[in-house]
Amino acid sequence: MKKRFLIVLMACLLILGLAACGSNSTPKNENASSEAGPVTISIAMHVANVKEQEPYMYGIIQKFQEKYPDIKIDLTGAETQEHVKKMKMMSQSGNLPDIFWMLPAPAKEMNQAGLLLDLTDFLKGNPDIASSIDSQMVSDYQDGEKQFGLPYQALVTGLWYNKALFDQYKVKVPETYEELLAAAKVFKANNVVTIAKGSKDTFSTWAFLGMLTRYGFFDKIGDIESGKEKFNNPDFLKLFNKIDELRVNGAFPENVSTLSYFQAVEMFTGGKAAMLDAGVWETKKIESSPIGKTAGFSWGPTFSDGVGNQKIAMAVAAAPLVASTKVKDDPAKYDAVQKFFAFFYSQEGAAVMAENEAPPVVKYTGTVDKAKYPVYAEVISKLNEPGWERAKAQPDLVVSEAVANQLNDSIYGVINGIYKPEQALDLIDQKVAK
Repeated sequence: MKKRFLIVLMACLLILGLAACGSNSTPKNENASSEAGPVTISIAMHVANVKEQEPYMYGIIQKFQEKYPDIKIDLTGAETQEHVKKMKMMSQSGNLPDIFWMLPAPAKEMNQAGLLLDLTDFLKGNPDIASSIDSQMVSDYQDGEKQFGLPYQALVTGLWYNKALFDQYKVKVPETYEELLAAAKVFKANNVVTIAKGSKDTFSTWAFLGMLTRYGFFDKIGDIESGKEKFNNPDFLKLFNKIDELRVNGAFPENVSTLSYFQAVEMFTGGKAAMLDAGVWETKKIESSPIGKTAGFSWGPTFSDGVGNQKIAMAVAAAPLVASTKVKDDPAKYDAVQKFFAFFYSQEGAAVMAENEAPPVVKYTGTVDKAKYPVYAEVISKLNEPGWERAKAQPDLVVSEAVANQLNDSIYGVINGIYKPEQALDLIDQKVAK
């Protein structure tokens, strides 16, 4: 009996010893997402080919996986409309990707349905990141007390200009509307287009939307939507009269009605126009063009009869990166998602964006080689320029789709001479009333 007891006791001690050995095996990798081993997070983007169309996002993902080899990323992409439709369908089935790009309005709807991760704790846990993102961009994706997303990229728009043409005709690069009108008269007399534009793509009104903010757009839009005010008001009419005045003085291409936006870009990069209404997504193209060494970027003219602060920069949040609330159900996945957001909004992530000549969402503290990338250096300089207040949003992104489309159409209607300024504004009011 005693012998049998000793055998059982030795077996128990052996089992305990093996268990102890197992608990003291390989040390934990500090870069690993969890003790359970590799974890995969899914990221879905709004372009079909992320590597080619969003190289900075692709580059950030590659750098992230180098830093965290135990976190694998399943990256997918689809054209914007298809992507948005797909995300809406996946939200209904409760099968959203872990992280994805989304338009602001449907993202807010998903948040209200309880489908998106609240990033408030992330910002509280990363105060350096929270302080490096423009506060307006952060608040754009708040709903109540929830931070349902963070800006994926900055929408930076204004007027590009070719310094060589201004120097050639001894014209000052305009800072005010009066200077812009004076430049238009000189360029017209010398058969040079002042502002390259193509009305076949009516969405390309960015600089003029920026001008609209200098006539009190955000002070008025609430009353306009509630019916207390109209688009056809004395202040907006002043701007539309000035657009018409630019048309009369030959500021736009004679064939603007048949040009596309892309043809307008070619006109500018080919040295045939003094200015271009566009955004910083054209930086690389302009940098590599014949005018790359003489190109500059401005926020557009200020107005002596404008409303409120005239130094308003159109550098706003375009759309958010959001995460599915379901990631919280898996501690390892939740940890990985937190790490990705921390990397994306770090100076490391900003450096990848800078390498691809895209404007970082955070304030970038790195340096830009001005000799090698003069155009991109100009953009970064403008983004960090003191004294300029960033707009709350791009005006056509805070109204209904129908009103936004008519706003763009009305601006081009005046540029083409189809609408008188009053008619153009009345047409927008008709859309608001529906």
